Amino acid sequence: MNKEALEELKFCLKLWKEKGYCEFGQKTKCEECAAPYVLLKMINGEVIHGPDKKRLTLKEWEEKIQSLG
Repeated sequence: MNKEALEELKFCLKLWKEKGYCEFGQKTKCEECAAPYVLLKMINGEVIHGPDKKRLTLKEWEEKIQSLG
């Protein structure tokens, strides 16, 4: 498991919860951002994005983080 990517994902979700955006990408709305999906792929190789898949909500991301450790 990539612990640095996990910490970055936790930080990303913290900003999502507090602000709804981050300064990366000129305040891209978190629900539209690809960073969590890329970070998850870096953490454990899981791919949960694509044209036939729905985007996760903040609550779903928080649950996924709990399952990662």
